[in-house]
Amino acid sequence: MKNFLLSILSLTIVNHFFAQSTALHFDGIDDYVKITGHTNLSGPKTITLESWVYVDNFNSSPCANCAPLIWHQGGAYRFGTGNGKGMHFELSDGSNTQALNITSSVLKDDTWHHLAGTFDGTWMRIYIDGIVQDSLRTKFNTIGYTSNNADIWIGDPVTGYGGIIEETRIWNYARSTKEIKEGMISTYDKSSKGLLLQLSYEDGLPYKDNTKISDVKDLSSLGNDGTLENLDRKDSVSNFVLGLSYCDSVVYGSTSVTACEQYKLPSGTKTVYKSGTYYDTIRSFQGCDSALTITVTMLYNTTSKVSIVACDSFQSIADKTLVYRKSGKYQERIPNFVGCDSIINIDLVITHPSSKTIAYNECGSATLVGTGKMVTKSGIYTDTFKAWGGCDSLIVHDVHILESTTATVDLDLCSFVPCPTDRNVIYKKPGVYYDTIINSVGCDSVITYNVISAKTTGEVSITACNSFKMPGSGKMVTESGTYRDTLYGANSKACDSFVVINLSLIKPKNETANITSCASYTSPGGKRITESGKIFETYQSSLGCDSIIQTLNVTIVNIDTKVNRDWNTLISASKDVSGASFQWLDCKQNMQKIDGETSPEFAITDNGEFAVEIKQGNCTDTSRCVVFAFTQNNELNQPVIRLFPNPNKGKFNIDFDKNKIPHSLRIFDITGKCIWLEFVEGKDSVEIDLNVGPGIYRLEVAGSDEHFSFPILIE
Repeated sequence: MKNFLLSILSLTIVNHFFAQSTALHFDGIDDYVKITGHTNLSGPKTITLESWVYVDNFNSSPCANCAPLIWHQGGAYRFGTGNGKGMHFELSDGSNTQALNITSSVLKDDTWHHLAGTFDGTWMRIYIDGIVQDSLRTKFNTIGYTSNNADIWIGDPVTGYGGIIEETRIWNYARSTKEIKEGMISTYDKSSKGLLLQLSYEDGLPYKDNTKISDVKDLSSLGNDGTLENLDRKDSVSNFVLGLSYCDSVVYGSTSVTACEQYKLPSGTKTVYKSGTYYDTIRSFQGCDSALTITVTMLYNTTSKVSIVACDSFQSIADKTLVYRKSGKYQERIPNFVGCDSIINIDLVITHPSSKTIAYNECGSATLVGTGKMVTKSGIYTDTFKAWGGCDSLIVHDVHILESTTATVDLDLCSFVPCPTDRNVIYKKPGVYYDTIINSVGCDSVITYNVISAKTTGEVSITACNSFKMPGSGKMVTESGTYRDTLYGANSKACDSFVVINLSLIKPKNETANITSCASYTSPGGKRITESGKIFETYQSSLGCDSIIQTLNVTIVNIDTKVNRDWNTLISASKDVSGASFQWLDCKQNMQKIDGETSPEFAITDNGEFAVEIKQGNCTDTSRCVVFAFTQNNELNQPVIRLFPNPNKGKFNIDFDKNKIPHSLRIFDITGKCIWLEFVEGKDSVEIDLNVGPGIYRLEVAGSDEHFSFPILIE
């Protein structure tokens, strides 16, 4: 409560006594202010650059000196920071550049710092919060400019500065340490000597929609206004925000405070314990005095005492998450009606519930002790009574009801069966009988006996080969039919079983079949037959009986598909077969039928590959394709040489006229290289198997006085 009141007071004082200025927040991505080229900003020979900054993202800059605050685009001067949290100040005389760097982490995140850089013609200096941090003697005594109208950038759209900038100024001389400190807490009249640029960023409203504002005003006499580039101007980032506060004199104010027991004055120098009027002085961030008149109303704590008896536990009055489980004295604090502490002293007594268990074992029902209640089922029953302190006193009745039992037993009757519980009783007929005995827990047990005849009847179907022997009588039966038999003492209860037997006897039958097949025939028994004739087969049933004796008259049709040549005529070897029909085919045209060529002989007028399709009855077969080379009349005296098939896949045959057998065969590839050679004296045919790739090859046949050449196409 004390801290809460002090927080309210602190906020009231700050907002009441100090006017807050407006600043500009840069998002660290692409925000910057552009001051379009003015000659007065490209002219000073000596210079002071200064600004208040509040960096919330040093890492928006990719390097230690890549976040410029003030940057002359002609390269004359640049001043700023970077991700190393140091400082960078760079000047040029137009030809040479010198830089003063502070590489250590002198700047802090989320902290206001006043940064300044000066050049007096000899020395460059860097100030942080009004204190010189480092200096450098330059090799030149004046700033040089390669452009008289270069732009000035506040921030950088590429490398990025992320944070707040306030009170940015440029002077045409090097200001002293005293002037630097003065500038930290002051603003200047526009006619101030040497002031070239003063941006206070008071042009927009903090955290409001400022999208209609496009410029920030220069508060110097030179009118070097800046253009807002890429700033969203909508909320707390990339927009106008609250900045630093300034004061030039003592601020007076008064306030009223209510406190409990004691109050510490805002300056922290004194604590008061009574109501009254007090005077205090505090300093702002900028070091300004604020004289306060504080009217204090002092309130006081109260105390009380209470005695409590609780069952098992008691929940705290002040803290609902706290539970007391032991008797004792406790003290708690809660706010009283004036907002101060109310101290409660608690004298606490914790009581606990009691319990008692009674066990019952009764037949049929039980009467509960205390209430006299009768129960007929086993279970746990409870009675509850209130004891001292509000706790329950519990009686637990653990009841076990021992019930009479019943059972049903089936007895099998062949001729008679004795009662299992009384051997003096004999059951001779089927029926329902009863007996009563004492069970294991001492209660009645009623047993029902179902006496059932164990004699059985049944019907069965039997399939056998030729004859069957009856299982009961042993009689041999040789004909199919329905028979009755008795199995004495043979069922599962050792009683007689009367059975009806439906008997089927399997006897074999004879069959004859005439079969005509092409090339071969496979009989039902799996025998493959390639020649005509008569065969005999016997087929057995699933019982192994001979059920069918079959005689098969088999006729095998074999078609002779050989093709012979007589000069320019192809002749089928089946030409004399009765009933055969023929159809000559063109192998090179996907076995297309040749119109009109249905004779066993085919007179050919040109080169090609041919085959013949032969039908005999229901059988059809086709000869192999024959490569045919047409023989002209002027070739009558030449030896007959036949090469087939052609084209081929490297495997082919060569046949010769028996009267003119050559001496040698040679095969050449397309380059003229001989790839195969064989002498064939005494042979009238040769089978060749070439292991070569696809292409065109040449066969040369040489005799004693003759020489021939044939093309070969290998696919």
